[in-house]
Amino acid sequence: LRPGDRLILTKPIGTGIVNTAIKAGMAPAALVEKVTALMAALNRTAAEVMASFDVHACTDVTGFGLLGHLAEMVSGGGAGARVFARSLPVVPEALEYASMGLIPAGAYRNKEFRETMVVVEPGVDRARQDLLYDPQTSGGLLIGVDGAQAVDLVKALRNAGIGESAEVGEVIAGPEEKIWVV
Repeated sequence: LRPGDRLILTKPIGTGIVNTAIKAGMAPAALVEKVTALMAALNRTAAEVMASFDVHACTDVTGFGLLGHLAEMVSGGGAGARVFARSLPVVPEALEYASMGLIPAGAYRNKEFRETMVVVEPGVDRARQDLLYDPQTSGGLLIGVDGAQAVDLVKALRNAGIGESAEVGEVIAGPEEKIWVV
C-alpha cells in the first residue's frame, strides 16, 4: 500500500455473524439463500477488472476479518490506513444480529489479536465495530488502488456485476501500522 491509495471492498461483510445466526436457527430461509450466494460468488471477475488499474496491494477478506487482513497489508509498509465505517458494504441483517450480541468467537479472537493497531473514533457504533472483525467465508477483495483511479475502479467493478463494491478507506502516510476507524 502507498499513501494516497484508496481502499476498495468488493463484497459486503457480515457472513460470519449471519452464519452464527444460521447455526442458532435464527436466520430465515431467504437470508440463508442470500448469504450462501454471496459466499459462493468467486472473486475472479473482480480480479480481472482490477488488473486494468494501478493496484498496489490486494487481499481477500476471510477468517481474520476486514481489519485483520488490512493490518497485514499495512504491516511493514510504512503506512497506516483510515477506514470509513459508514461506507462499508454490509449484510444488513448482520448489523441487526451484531446489535443483539450474536458474534462468532473468531471475531473476538481477531479483535484481541489486532486491537493494539486499531483506533476507533467515538461515534462508530459497536455493531459496526464487530463487523470489522467478523471472520468471513469467501469474502470479497480488499484492494489498494491509486487514489486517482478509485472512482473508476468502483464503477468498472459495478459495471461487471459486482454491485456492492465500494470505496471504504484510504492509506495515509503515518503513523505506520495503525488503522483508524472513523
